[in-house]
Amino acid sequence: MSVRESLIKHLTSILRASEGTVLVVLCDKNGLSIAKIGRKSEIDLNPNQITSLAAAAFSSSEENWEDLNIKDQVISFSFFDKVCLVTIRINETLLTIVHDYHKEWPLDADNLATAMYYLKQKLGEFFGSGDVSESEVEIFCDKVRSAIYLFGMGSEVPFVSYKPETVKSSNLLSSISTVLDSVQNPIFIRYGLVSPSGLTLDAREVSGQNLPITIEAFSATANAAFQKMKEESVGSSIGDLLSYVAISGQNSENFFGLIACPSGKIKFSTIEESSNTEDISFIGLFTLTYGGIPVICEARNIINSILQILGKEHTTENFIKSINVLTSFKYE
Repeated sequence: MSVRESLIKHLTSILRASEGTVLVVLCDKNGLSIAKIGRKSEIDLNPNQITSLAAAAFSSSEENWEDLNIKDQVISFSFFDKVCLVTIRINETLLTIVHDYHKEWPLDADNLATAMYYLKQKLGEFFGSGDVSESEVEIFCDKVRSAIYLFGMGSEVPFVSYKPETVKSSNLLSSISTVLDSVQNPIFIRYGLVSPSGLTLDAREVSGQNLPITIEAFSATANAAFQKMKEESVGSSIGDLLSYVAISGQNSENFFGLIACPSGKIKFSTIEESSNTEDISFIGLFTLTYGGIPVICEARNIINSILQILGKEHTTENFIKSINVLTSFKYE
């Protein structure tokens, strides 16, 4: 069996592990396809766009982790209207699993880690990158397994609203500030709202963290990554980008994550026919100590409360629906 045939074999094992998985793609860091396997699906997929999104998903958050001195990114989850792209870097390649989270969630972490074990070995042979020690492979697989497990675990946070009783249309930012102050669960290290230009509109930070960059610099860089992902996905058959989550860290005891999501549109002036309405994004930095479920639930609550202040916005409403879909599954 050739190395390429062996790669297809292991990609196939990932595909067959879940009926919700519709495509598995292996590409290089620039998005050039190496191998792929898929199944018939009602979802129209463009493999070339998937590989472009995979490259963007992994590279877009690298600057954030470098600025925060947190190494190395383990996995990213890019949620769209129809599917989630789960992207993992293996040596010099990117493995992307296109998964219909409406059918099943989370992924089978044990099965995926087993596939990672063989893929990492075979890719070392394929690219001639030298022998990889058994311990290196095991550490890598354990990090992938743990990241998937932890992101799918944790206590669900009730769907509540932090909207203040009184909202003044002349000062919406004050009402939004009340929402950020009302968060009930200490899930985030940093969180805030950013304009498309990277300007931090409002933000909060847990004291005593001593991170190497300011919250404004972190938010601007994370927002640039999110905007890059949005640009790559324009016109995609899998729908709008609803959220982006990246997880990084040396081991499962010290995983950090960042999350970026749409948060509605804000109008900065009451002047009619003025083009001063902008999309805003929610940016958060967290640890996986409590699992990923409370993180996405709390992000949903914050964003839903902001939407109640700013008014309806299609993509943001779909983000809230996607979180409700994820939390409708039973986590163990």
